[in-house]
Amino acid sequence: STILICGGEAIRIWSAGHLRKEEILTTGGPYRAVRNPLYIGSFLIAIGFAAIAGSPWIWLMVLAYFIFCYIPVVRFEENILREKFPNHFPRYAKEVPAFVPSLHLFRSNSTHFSWKQVMRNKEYNAVLGILIGYACLLFIRSNGPLLFR
Repeated sequence: STILICGGEAIRIWSAGHLRKEEILTTGGPYRAVRNPLYIGSFLIAIGFAAIAGSPWIWLMVLAYFIFCYIPVVRFEENILREKFPNHFPRYAKEVPAFVPSLHLFRSNSTHFSWKQVMRNKEYNAVLGILIGYACLLFIRSNGPLLFR
């Protein structure tokens, strides 16, 4: 479970290091293989926390949240990208899958990872959230409500 959380955050950091919000259609780094790597990272983090919690109810809540919240958000964001980048996004969306990475799409490109961009994209908030989440789960598991037993 810790591997899922750390792996998920690593994907988020890698993605944030390439993402240039409001500037360009980001197609480099992890965006070469999947359109929504930040959400994949978030999903892995949530699954990791659900595994730590050890409750089937938490698993159901995580899955429901991603199905009913993230998928509509992705559709909304992709409609904005279609309007903003009408000459590039439709082809990108046709070639690159939304959620399941296509490893054969990885190839060298002109974009480079940037820690400065990670900070601009405020990925430190996710790291802080993970640390707070760990602390809360440790507290709840040691003092816990029935939901976690």
